Amino acid sequence: MKLIEVIPISRGIPKESLNYFSSVAVPVGSVVKVPLRKKIIPAIVVSERDVEEAKSDIKNSSFPLRKIEKAKFAKFLTSDFVEAGRETAKYFAGSTGSVLFSLVPKVLLENVEKIKIHKIEEAENKKTQHHEKYVVQATDEERYANYKSLIREEFAKNLSVFFCLPTIQDIKKATEKLQKGIEKYTYILHGSLNEKEIIETVNKILAETHPVLIIGTGGFLSIPRSDLGTLIIDRENSRAYKNQGRPYLDIRYFAEKYAEQAKIKLVFGDLLLRTETIWRFKNGELVEISPLKFRSLSTMTEEIIEMKEISENSLEKKKFRVISDRLEGLIKKNIENNEHLFIFVGKRGLSPSVVCADCGTIVACRTCGAHTVLHKASEENFFLCHKCGERRSALEKCAKCDSWKLTTLGIGSELIEQMLLEKFPNQKIFKLDSDSSPTHKKASQIIEKFYASPQGILIGTEMALLYLTEKIENSAVVSMDSFFSIPDYRINERVLNILLKIRSITDRNFIIQTRDSSQKVFDYASKGNLIDFYKDEIYMREKLGYPPFSVLIKIIIAGTKNEVLQSVEYLQKELTPFEINVFPAFIPGAKGKYAVNGIVKIPKKDWPNEKILGVLKTLPPNFSVNIDPESLL
Repeated sequence: MKLIEVIPISRGIPKESLNYFSSVAVPVGSVVKVPLRKKIIPAIVVSERDVEEAKSDIKNSSFPLRKIEKAKFAKFLTSDFVEAGRETAKYFAGSTGSVLFSLVPKVLLENVEKIKIHKIEEAENKKTQHHEKYVVQATDEERYANYKSLIREEFAKNLSVFFCLPTIQDIKKATEKLQKGIEKYTYILHGSLNEKEIIETVNKILAETHPVLIIGTGGFLSIPRSDLGTLIIDRENSRAYKNQGRPYLDIRYFAEKYAEQAKIKLVFGDLLLRTETIWRFKNGELVEISPLKFRSLSTMTEEIIEMKEISENSLEKKKFRVISDRLEGLIKKNIENNEHLFIFVGKRGLSPSVVCADCGTIVACRTCGAHTVLHKASEENFFLCHKCGERRSALEKCAKCDSWKLTTLGIGSELIEQMLLEKFPNQKIFKLDSDSSPTHKKASQIIEKFYASPQGILIGTEMALLYLTEKIENSAVVSMDSFFSIPDYRINERVLNILLKIRSITDRNFIIQTRDSSQKVFDYASKGNLIDFYKDEIYMREKLGYPPFSVLIKIIIAGTKNEVLQSVEYLQKELTPFEINVFPAFIPGAKGKYAVNGIVKIPKKDWPNEKILGVLKTLPPNFSVNIDPESLL
């Protein structure tokens, strides 16, 4: 009889590991199915001992140990992958099981027996292979030229390459650029493939004796390919790498820990790397593949239009101008020359916010408390909550003062579409946002029609940038001033990243409309001046103690007001000597619950902190803990 220790791969399990009896030996690293409560869940074996050797542990167990009936197992995950998961769990204050559950695609865990896993061996070249971390900041064309050279070099050494990307559309674009000449050895993996396609592809990857190029999302790093030589994380600045739900882990962090464990090359690349990543490069932690591009030159015409001055000088002073004369002229030129025009809008809907003109109360969702967005419909306009999906008629009074004076604020994609149809009723106008394109297939169809339509105008949010893979003649930013009202220390970097992407796909004319041209980021974007942006950004972050100079811990506490206040008092005591900065949550708690956000700043060198981790891991479910959050909202 054997005693095996396993890490349960599931959420909501407080214990790091559990022990079970097994009548057969189960190798470390195997995936087994174990009974837990009233369910059968997957788990990873981390140790195995004879029962005779473990008598004291069995005797001191706080609960009776159960037996794994008919212990079927398959050694699937490498020790390097499991150890990287353990380190990631420690950093993000989670359990190893919950992290692995989030990292490994569910389809693989549930179909381990269908995967033809060959004997897993740690790569023989690990002891001699030189582990290095690289960065590349350049245009797509320049980055992919570097990636192609790197892939050829690794293939020549009989080593495989994993090319990691955050979204399906990124994967499609990368495949077109990278697979030429090596189509036979290139494999694509992402969540939109069905179960059969995923299992067949994984089996082909494991059976292939030649080095392979795997282009996929982060979860497929779990495939036990022992000849992996390089891991590339492209579009490193994408927020999609960070989990939006528990556990709030970051694929980029896990990838780095995995590369360290497996002793393989790691490459971070993007048009604009994160400020933290550039800082690490400047401090010698990362090595450049080629000189980082801090100046992006262009021959196109670029112009920043101050909309505030246009409104003040207009004869129709009371009319809110959305489309400037310059943009209207560009639209006409686009039509005359049979060109293509992309118009960026920061938000979807008619108007991102609706407020009461009498008392100032914002129209909010009745279910979750988030701000609602006004949308247009054929019969009557409606309010839609973009958080929980609640929808209701816009024909209502203010919930606080009963006033009918509800006023719209901001510019949404539907409003721009409505205005353009009024001015240019015969033109082909397309719209791409999560309302008009709820699926990848629908978004792809809209983009194909846009590219195939001379004189075409595409109105889109940030989502559209994922699908604009080919150059177009003209682009314009109607408004993104609302971004600067978001209390988020990363917002300037996010805005610059968006503007650089639009700039990179534009050939001839690029217009930025704003009512606040004093924002330096607009000038940096129009001139492609990344070095001065970085200098300003890193100075501000050091002054305010933001990453990379600290680790931020965001704690959301929800409940009755009395419960929340007691919880805050408890946290302030337990987190000493670190202070917790508490402020009302931007989005109220569900069903009217009171909610606050707490932010803790810990010096980078002091994290992970064992004492703080101990406190965070024992917090009840009404606490939500997010290490290194993408936003402080």
